[in-house]
Amino acid sequence: MNVTVMAVLAGVFFGIWPLLMNRSGLSGNTGAALFTGLVLVGLVPFAVYSNGMAIPTANWGFLVSAGILGTFGMLFFNGMLASASLAQVPGLFICTTLVQVVIPALYSVVLSGGLPLDKAVGFGAAALAAYLLLR
Repeated sequence: MNVTVMAVLAGVFFGIWPLLMNRSGLSGNTGAALFTGLVLVGLVPFAVYSNGMAIPTANWGFLVSAGILGTFGMLFFNGMLASASLAQVPGLFICTTLVQVVIPALYSVVLSGGLPLDKAVGFGAAALAAYLLLR
């Protein structure tokens, strides 16, 4: 499958599940735990089938760090979903998504060693989008 198609489909599914989770009636931590368990149940058959379980060769420092950061992200995100009203969720989700977009953009700036004009304009456009979408 084309990686661009995969990115679009990931965006579709990542865009839908939080809207459903907000309506689950669960607290943030309980919702995060149950959601994570259900995701694990759904993922394990694909991991086993793909034979891509190269666990011994994994970079465990990065893996554990990603897991810890993902845990905090999941707890904060599901806490927000559980606490927000139906009317608040779209704006808060947009805020989360914009911040999420800025992180890899900053990472690319660090990797390239500078802030080119197009990226600076992009950061400004993201700030403007956040302002317009969240007011």
